[in-house]
Amino acid sequence: MHYEKIQAVCLMTLTAIAIGFSIYGLRTVLVPFVIAVFVVSGIGPILDALQIRLHVNRLLAAGITFVAGLVIMFVLGSALWASTVELRQSAPAYRQRIQELVDRVENAFPNLPMQKKAEAVTPEKNAEAIDAFLDAMLHKGIATLSSAMLYLITTGVVVLIYVFFMLLGQSTESSPSATWTKIDDQIREYLRLKTVVSLITGLIFGGVLAMFGIPMALTFGVLAFLLNYIPNIGPLVATVLPVPLIILNPEAHLLWIVAVIGSISAIQFVSGNIIEPKLMGDSTDLHPIVILLALMFWGMLWGIVGMFLATPITAGLKLVLDQFQATRPLGSLLAGRWTFPQNEQQPATADA
Repeated sequence: MHYEKIQAVCLMTLTAIAIGFSIYGLRTVLVPFVIAVFVVSGIGPILDALQIRLHVNRLLAAGITFVAGLVIMFVLGSALWASTVELRQSAPAYRQRIQELVDRVENAFPNLPMQKKAEAVTPEKNAEAIDAFLDAMLHKGIATLSSAMLYLITTGVVVLIYVFFMLLGQSTESSPSATWTKIDDQIREYLRLKTVVSLITGLIFGGVLAMFGIPMALTFGVLAFLLNYIPNIGPLVATVLPVPLIILNPEAHLLWIVAVIGSISAIQFVSGNIIEPKLMGDSTDLHPIVILLALMFWGMLWGIVGMFLATPITAGLKLVLDQFQATRPLGSLLAGRWTFPQNEQQPATADA
């Protein structure tokens, strides 16, 4: 009997390792598919509403959804590219700002070891060095952004194709099982509330940056919207990203810099610690440590996309574990609580 238990544990361990390697190896196929599953879960009611209100069949409703997704992607991509062009046009002002900061440092610390070398450099050479540095950084940033946009567009098109055929293939006559309905309802509620909170956060975040005249405010607003789906880490990254442009802004002074950084930090704090908990409550029923471990695990397997999907995937896994008596303790562990089986508590009560 003891040998059989050891054999079962070893088989389960090998199976888990094999599944992990399969998930990693098939990430190119699985990532768009899993994203499409969550998108279908979120927009399923919208598709049903289109069929009822517009009196169209499911094929036409799915086609309308597909075209709307393409239009949104095109408009968003064009807007992001326009904000990149805006940053490139502002490059001369940022060159001047960097030169001013360098001069201030040299005047404030005239006895720095590097100061003697700097004195041998003419202002013209210094300006050329700054121009070359900024041009290199700008070209690298634009290349990185273009590559990211190309990846998002290609992945988005694949996701839309998956979504189209999933919506088209859904049967309105057959009723899903109670377990799947419960999982679908909870994930749909999580995605709906998270999207609303993230959209509000992104709009206010980008609006505040635009109000202060920060270039690429729209891009940073979109990033704040997207990164808000990554618990804890995402909002922090979204807050840090615009800081270099805030500090290097040609019109920046200390009070202005503190005001801008304080404003965007306050937006993320209020969103993450007041609005989101009040609206969402404990919708996922996952312990914070479990969420953090899920972010690390899925981020290791699928990169940044895995971090976006970590919470809904883990929440769905917990619901599946809760449906079976044998795996229910694991579901309780993911929620941060441990309930002993009733048959283990009875002997202790009898002895008392």
